[in-house]
Amino acid sequence: MNIKFRSTLKLSQVFTLCCFIICGCSTASDTNTRAALKFSTITSVASPTTSSSVNQEIAPLSQVAPFDLVAAKFEAFVKWRRDCSYKPRFCDIGEFTIIGTQFSDDFAAMMHEYGANNIVARPGEGERKVTVESISNDESTMTAIVHGCVYDTVVLYMGAGVYDDKVASSLSSWTMQWHNGDWFWTNYQIHKKVYSQNLCNS
Repeated sequence: MNIKFRSTLKLSQVFTLCCFIICGCSTASDTNTRAALKFSTITSVASPTTSSSVNQEIAPLSQVAPFDLVAAKFEAFVKWRRDCSYKPRFCDIGEFTIIGTQFSDDFAAMMHEYGANNIVARPGEGERKVTVESISNDESTMTAIVHGCVYDTVVLYMGAGVYDDKVASSLSSWTMQWHNGDWFWTNYQIHKKVYSQNLCNS
């Protein structure tokens, strides 16, 4: 009986020791985990100054009115239109026109015709310089009309031959429409056009 009791006591002590070891490891692990979590939290939280400056940077961007974006969007549009003349077959019509509208279809047809007949402009062979004179906005229709002058010295080639090398200038206007959170080109008008002169200097 005494031997049995001692064996039981010994087993009990071993079991208790194992529990202490296991619990001790668990506690140490929890401590490390908590320390790591606390460290992560501290290092990831921005200081009041940083948080404030981030909010000041983000807020104006989210509060920009659509009409404040017209000038920058038009500048990007002029570059896109130039690039389309270099590679009409690869012109992304939907980037600046509203697919499905008559204007978009007409422009796509022109680019298709240019591509099919290999009519292209070449970088460095003249330029199409656009000068913006004014921008009028209509909030009731969410349209903006860019009024400007174009001085066009671009040489168009058809294959190896010259297709059009006339120098021209024109007083023009471009209509931009606010659609799905962006500005798109929906109309183009030439009000006056002359050859071998630069209206933009007058």
